[in-house]
Amino acid sequence: MARSESPSREVVLLVSIDTEEDNWSRARTSVTVENVRQLPRLERLFERLGVRATYFATYQVLINPDAAGILRDLRDRGRAEIGAHLHPWNTPPIEEPFDEPHSMLGRLPERLQLAKLQRLTDAYVRVMGERPRGFVAGRYALGPGTVRALIACGYETDSSVTPFHSWEDCGGVSHVGAPLNAYRLDGRGDTRVPVPSGPLLEIPVSWGYSRRPWSVWGPVHSVLARPAVRPLRLTGIASRLNLVKHIALSPEMETVADMLTLSRRLMEDGVRHLQVSFHSPSLMPGLSPFVRSAADVERLYATIERYVERLAAWGPVRCATVSEAASALGAARVPPGARERLFA
Repeated sequence: MARSESPSREVVLLVSIDTEEDNWSRARTSVTVENVRQLPRLERLFERLGVRATYFATYQVLINPDAAGILRDLRDRGRAEIGAHLHPWNTPPIEEPFDEPHSMLGRLPERLQLAKLQRLTDAYVRVMGERPRGFVAGRYALGPGTVRALIACGYETDSSVTPFHSWEDCGGVSHVGAPLNAYRLDGRGDTRVPVPSGPLLEIPVSWGYSRRPWSVWGPVHSVLARPAVRPLRLTGIASRLNLVKHIALSPEMETVADMLTLSRRLMEDGVRHLQVSFHSPSLMPGLSPFVRSAADVERLYATIERYVERLAAWGPVRCATVSEAASALGAARVPPGARERLFA
């Protein structure tokens, strides 16, 4: 993509890593966190690229002394931020059944959501010596009760919203219709509806489509992805025919070309930030479904490097942690009519 054909206004680039246990399948016993040992190598790449990463750590990571020490070292180097990431199935108190619907934080009783978040926050404070500012819900399961719990525990930002995607099939919530820009929430309504005076800033991850307008492809994809239609694999056919592709800004799932395509579409639509996200188990072979071999790990690193370098060639990029980005994005407002344009 030639520089002259690409957006040139400044964009805020966030890179967030869900820093979690090795166990990709939900687990309450035999939990390990060996993948965290790979973070220093990743951070060396980020330092060379100028990236300021945010590592969202789970309870199981924070209570492991070695893993917590690695996170403190990353923070103390002055370039990274450590946030909080909640896996309800192995964060105490454990009162809920061990099944898929109860793995969705936003579906748990509000009292239990708050209790788990308090335990996670307390573990963070013990090992980091300060309170966390940013949060991501496991499985992106952010509900109104979750927002209220975050506000009660003093969190300032959340990055659990995945625009254009619904998790209702597995007991979660729908983010279809959520804004693409950062917006504020107060916990008193639908998490897709901005509240300009809300105390919690939602900075969505960057998901979207290879083509615009979003008002066309969002509803089309929603229909094609329904359980009754999914066996026909129409979304895959549409992608192979280059009609439209649903893209997550993630080096685990996408090529550099697709990540750049999505970035360009988002910037053309006036989105002020790009948030790249992935999972720390993908830094070791065989721990996540995205990375099976050592060669896959190297491809992941290469994808990150090429994406950041090519994005920077388009124009000014401000690399920021989630909390740093909040200063730039916190005053963002959803343009008139944007919510109506996005809802499907």
